[in-house]
This record gives sequence, structure tokens and C-alpha cells, in this order.
Amino acid sequence: RRRHTRLQGDWSSDVCSSDLYSLAVIVLIFVACNNHGNDRLPGSFVNNPATENGKPTGNYPVITFDSTMFDFGNVQEGQKVTHIFKFKNSGTSNLVITDVRASCGCTSPKWPKEIIRPGNENEIEVQFNSEGKKGNFNKGITVYSNSYPNQTTIRIKGFVVTE
Repeated sequence: RRRHTRLQGDWSSDVCSSDLYSLAVIVLIFVACNNHGNDRLPGSFVNNPATENGKPTGNYPVITFDSTMFDFGNVQEGQKVTHIFKFKNSGTSNLVITDVRASCGCTSPKWPKEIIRPGNENEIEVQFNSEGKKGNFNKGITVYSNSYPNQTTIRIKGFVVTE
């Protein structure tokens, strides 16, 4: 138990030393967590060619797709369909695809893990599983890389026909 001693007319003695300690810890946490946006990594650390104004500087890779949309048309329910998106590194330095993420678990991408040199071409394979689906579908697949811009979205769409 804490003991409070109150002197006549002295309200400050109502605050215990443990209360002051708790208050100091809370203030310290608040000040330490409030870094006013200084948590950004320097651009050289991230290795993205864009500067703060959004314009690229120097040599950088550019991922250029032949097409960013593919329409499967009608797909029978339960069928797995695949499309290959072809792209080229049209930039002036090596391209590295760091990740490719689909907007849904029914869509599975496969992408090259090796470096794509300037001028070279490669592909991303996207498979759509229509099992349990019906009607229209429109799925986004986001490609993350060291290019400018560092995110590119490719899309597949179609219509799942049920029996």
C-alpha cells in the first residue's frame, strides 16, 4: 500500500513517488515515439533511383511490359488458366524483381529471381484458379522491383462460366 501524507493546505504531497515515476515513464515513451517523420531511410540505402521530387536521376532500370492486361474471356469453373506477361529492362542498369504479389489467393505468379540486364527480356507467369468462382473476375498483380517506378501492376480478367 502507498501511504499518502497530506499537510494542511499542501495538495502536492498527494502525489506519490511511484505516481511521479509512472508519469515520467509515460512522458519518456511519448517523446521517444514522436520522432516527427525522421524514420525515413536515405534513398541510397533503399537503392531506388527516384529522388524526393519523384524524378529519376542517373542510370536506372525500367521495366516495360508488352501488355499490362490480359483477358481470358470465358473460363469454365474449376479450370486453371495461365498467361505469360513478357517484359523488357528498357533502362540503363540491372533490373531486380524483389517480389510479385497477387490481390487474391486464387492467382499465383512466378517471376525471375535472377538479374535482368539492360536490354534483356524475361517473363512473369500468372495462373488463375477458377475453382469455386463464378462471374466476372479482375485481378491485380503488383510487381515490385528496383526500377522506376518501383511498383507496376499487371492485370488479368475474364468471366467464370458455371454449368
